[in-house]
Amino acid sequence: MTNELIDQSKPNQSPAFIQQRQLSTSANAGAVAIEQERAVAEAQGQLVLAKKFPRDNSASYAELMESCKMSSFAAVAFYSVPRGGGKITGPSIRLAEEIARCYGNFSYGHSELSRSAGKSEVEVYAWDMEKNNRRIRQITVEHVIDTRDGPKKMRDSKEVDDKISNVASKQVRGLMLALMPKWMVESAIEECRKTLAGNNDEPISVRVRKMTQAFARFGVTTEHLERHLGHKLDDVLADELVDLMGVFNSLKEGTPASEFFGAQEAAEVVANTAEAIKATAAAAPRKAAAAKPAPEPTPAAVQQESKPVTKPSNPVKENPPPAPVHEQPEEDNGGDVF
Repeated sequence: MTNELIDQSKPNQSPAFIQQRQLSTSANAGAVAIEQERAVAEAQGQLVLAKKFPRDNSASYAELMESCKMSSFAAVAFYSVPRGGGKITGPSIRLAEEIARCYGNFSYGHSELSRSAGKSEVEVYAWDMEKNNRRIRQITVEHVIDTRDGPKKMRDSKEVDDKISNVASKQVRGLMLALMPKWMVESAIEECRKTLAGNNDEPISVRVRKMTQAFARFGVTTEHLERHLGHKLDDVLADELVDLMGVFNSLKEGTPASEFFGAQEAAEVVANTAEAIKATAAAAPRKAAAAKPAPEPTPAAVQQESKPVTKPSNPVKENPPPAPVHEQPEEDNGGDVF
């Protein structure tokens, strides 16, 4: 470029500006290239890990069913929106997220590609990394709020971000459920409906927590139970829970703890039980002492104290037999009550 073609009066045609723009363009291109290489390496690493640690469908199904038995989760597992004079219901994004968590090796989300005046270009995706099934969709989110008086422009960036998340989550939900096994989705829906209807049993984890509280009355701790089972209580099975219930019933009937636990565990149970007995025995005298003064202000005692005063106050001795007859039954009745 010759000096004759450069108009020094225009800053955007000066040599310094042109050189700065070239450097900025090369820097942006380098950053984009680095980001692309990083994304490719990350995707390859996720695929390798998914193949190295494949999912267990049986374990995933069991974990999902336990989650669906929780009333707090079942309450947010469905959505309902009015449409055309009726309503449309279905599995919510929360249920889809829980299925993806239990299913494993599954990635989903959205990213904002660009934001201009009045709209944003957003990409949503769902990816089953183990089977390498991927669905991508690009949507345009207008920066407006629909009102009865017509669309209203958004001026706050937080409102824009919230709308993008809301719109993208609905699109992501559809992509996720499309890649999920249909039998797992339908089973989760049915289990959540049973929970909401009150026709479902408590999950094993809740029953285990209640069982540990019951065992604590006999000095048996969670460590003792885990040694007895050979694993953590979080991994307990239904059959093992039945076994623990049998152990608990036996302890209630007076069976020694040594029949179910080792010598060390039994000694700890005895020590814990002895401490509980000492605490109960120490509290007993205090309860008795607090109960002793109770009979003193009773009406019978007041009557007994008042009798020596009433007898000399009655100088009439014409009818002596009736007086002892009335006094004796009152003393006998007071002795029977207390």
